Amino acid sequence: MPWLWIGVALAAVVAVIVVVVVVTGGDDDPAAGDSTVATNPSSNFPDSQPVEVDGDPLLTYNPDAPLDEAVGMTAPILVGKNFQGDTITVDAATNGPTMLVFLAHWCPHCNAEIPRLLDWKTLGDVPDELNVIGVATANSPSSVNYPPADWFSNKGWSWPVLVDESQGDGTAGVAATAMGASAWPYIIIIGADGKVKVRVSGEKSIDEINRLVTDALNS
Repeated sequence: MPWLWIGVALAAVVAVIVVVVVVTGGDDDPAAGDSTVATNPSSNFPDSQPVEVDGDPLLTYNPDAPLDEAVGMTAPILVGKNFQGDTITVDAATNGPTMLVFLAHWCPHCNAEIPRLLDWKTLGDVPDELNVIGVATANSPSSVNYPPADWFSNKGWSWPVLVDESQGDGTAGVAATAMGASAWPYIIIIGADGKVKVRVSGEKSIDEINRLVTDALNS
């Protein structure tokens, strides 16, 4: 009978609609992800903060050079801010030996290095007298893991972070340039006398970090 076939057809259409609704209900559409990120307070934090440099900038680090000519030079003093706008002063001669770790959110080597640094801290290997400060530099809104505030939070970074003043998409910021950074991650250790003790770039193992820190503090 015609009405019977119509009823069956309508039932089939309803069933299809129900299936579609059920299947698409858990869709992880990027637009939905963007909406979630927008409600995260850290997404409202700045990716660039003003940085004041007091002193002469260091020579650009060359990892292939037999000697680093910046070692023994007086490091410039940096005055900047963290993501929340609190002042951070990098002055080892006043505040004690300081290790700056320059990190870019889009850098795969930085993503690999942060867990090692956190393990280094968990193991209790960080000397009590050493100040460790991360520097969020070379930010790039068009690159992965943006914004940097979210990236640092998601990676579990537990030291202070100075937000570098941007000088262009993905390029070294004011603080990084002043300290002679040339690649990421970039680590510089400044002694209590205010002088550069060591500079390195690239991924380092926990053993390598321990050796660098020990040598720097003993020099």
